[in-house]
This record gives sequence, C-alpha cells and structure tokens, in this order.
Amino acid sequence: MWCDFNTQLFLLVNASDKASKLLIYFAIFCAKYLVYIPIIIMGIGWFIRPFYRQLILKMVISLGVALFVAFIIRHCFYSPRPFAVDVGTHNLFHDNTSSLPSQHAVFVWTIFFTVLFNYTCRFRIVLYLFALIAVLVSWSRVYLGIHWPLDIAVGFLVSIISVYLIKKFWISIIKLLNRWFCW
Repeated sequence: MWCDFNTQLFLLVNASDKASKLLIYFAIFCAKYLVYIPIIIMGIGWFIRPFYRQLILKMVISLGVALFVAFIIRHCFYSPRPFAVDVGTHNLFHDNTSSLPSQHAVFVWTIFFTVLFNYTCRFRIVLYLFALIAVLVSWSRVYLGIHWPLDIAVGFLVSIISVYLIKKFWISIIKLLNRWFCW
C-alpha cells in the first residue's frame, strides 16, 4: 500500500515528458545549487553578527546528528531510486545509490528547523527564506526523478527529530563542549 501511494505521489510530482525546459532548468538549479544559500548566509552571519554564532553552532551540531542518522538509514535500508526501477522521467544525473532518506532534504530541513525552534523576531526573514529553500529543494529532487516522496518525508522526520533533540539537550551539549574545548 505505501509503495503504491509513494509511486502515485511520485508520478504526480515528477516532470512529464512534455515538461517545459525552463522549469526543468529551474528545478536543476534548485536541486543542485540552492542548498549553498544557507551555507553562505551562515558564514556571513558567523563573521558579521556574533549573536548568530550560537544558532549556527546549533545548526552545525544538528546537521552532524541528522546526516549521521541519514547515513545509518541509507546503509541499513536500501531503497532504489525511481530511475533505477524505471519509473517516471529522469532529468538529472545521479549515482544509483540508496535514496532513503534524501540527504539534500535532511540538510535543508535541518537548517530550517534549527531557525524555527530557536526563532526570534530577528530571524523572521531568514526563517521564510530557509522554508522556501527547503520546499524548493525537496520538490526539485522528486520533480527531476532522483527521489521518491517518501525519501523526502523521512528526511523531514530525521531533521525535525535531530533538531528537537539538540534543542532539548543544548545545555548539556554546551557543558560538554566547554569541558572538551575549555571555552
């Protein structure tokens, strides 16, 4: 049942054979390059706004946890990519590795949830921008035929759980970092 639902949802989002070249180029841009915008913003924030540093440190630790969990899931549960099972259209080259969960989705959703869970009025524009980036990257990975919708959903869940756990245990993490690095 889940497999059928996942396939039907994939075919609903995936680009058709008659898709506009402009939309495909836009999706390729979103899938490959949009993930760099949060990195650039984090880098600028680190050097220009010292009060962003704690938020950025939470992002980095959350990303480490989320990507490690994604790595474990990928190596324990193999899920073929849509193009490997000849479903839908495939518009972007990708290695035939396990697709569950989408590491791009884990990356962008972890950044978004870190800002959301640590939200203050200062971060409103950044929050909206990261939400837009996360949605566009997630959509483009399915639209181009690289991921199933379930891959994106699992990436979303891994992200939200990782960020929640880092936020919950943040004081303990800071104490541990202070002990290790003598801050």
